Amino acid sequence: MFTPASKTQPFKKLITASALLLFALISAPAAHAQNITYPNKPVKVLVGFTAGGGLDVLARIVAQRMSEQTGQSFVVENRAGAGSNVAGEIVARSPADGYTLMHTHSGLMSINPALYKNMSFSPAKDLVPLSYLVDLPFVVTVRSDLPIKTLAELRDYARANPGKLNMGSGGNGGAPHLALELFKSQNKIFITHIPYRGSADAVRDMLGGSIDVMFDAISLSSPHIKSGKVRALAVTGGKRSIALPDVPTSLEAGFPDYKLTSWHGWVSPAGTPKAVVDRLESELQKALKDPATAQKIEAAGYQLVGGSAQDFAALIAKEGPRFAKIVKDSGAKID
Repeated sequence: MFTPASKTQPFKKLITASALLLFALISAPAAHAQNITYPNKPVKVLVGFTAGGGLDVLARIVAQRMSEQTGQSFVVENRAGAGSNVAGEIVARSPADGYTLMHTHSGLMSINPALYKNMSFSPAKDLVPLSYLVDLPFVVTVRSDLPIKTLAELRDYARANPGKLNMGSGGNGGAPHLALELFKSQNKIFITHIPYRGSADAVRDMLGGSIDVMFDAISLSSPHIKSGKVRALAVTGGKRSIALPDVPTSLEAGFPDYKLTSWHGWVSPAGTPKAVVDRLESELQKALKDPATAQKIEAAGYQLVGGSAQDFAALIAKEGPRFAKIVKDSGAKID
């Protein structure tokens, strides 16, 4: 049956209107999701150590700047235990939505997998790099009453007096401990390692005269260096520290193959949407370029890097085998 065109127009209009309405209903959730900005609520940033330590201080400096830039709170939470494994597992098991992050370090990402026999998660698989923030070189110090004024003299004294010197650190298998072990193996010397429950306890005993040597964070050692209670021999990074400009690097001190730093960055749970990762990467790098933030970080003894998520991932992949070898050679174990 033939229907005149004039009579089909209302029907065609009805079909078109219905189709448009259906499309709008289907598209509404997607459009709404695209309009949601990240972050739109407070973000937790976990730290694997107690409040007040060098890593915690750095995390809070960065988190404060992130809050200022995004208009949302980045709240630091301390979940200490097992060399940051406790905090790392919490983040790894959290929803991958960008609202639970971690300020992490070389200890968790590269040392712990070689040090702990049965980790309940894999930092490499369960955590996603966001940005490589800073390097933390260590400063090598000795008691001021020892006849040692340079890194070469430390080596020579240890060779002439095997087993006489001891070194305190904040824990077995930590980066400062491994910095000592690397120095020992490269120079064929023996210095006894004495682990403490924290670096502050080791420093206290060093000031009391029962610890001879330390490889430790500049922020912790700097006040005692400036007071003359301990003597700084070198820093273990590739360039001098702004906090200790008169102290040479290990390279400048005549040890071209010796360099070890603790590096820091932020990570999120695996599966975090790329758009969220990209936003966090951008904001973190922007934060480090803020002059006031950079000054606070450098004053604490850290060296700014500001690397991308890709840079951080490459560093983790590279440093894992290196630290694993040092752990194996040192015999360090955590039961």
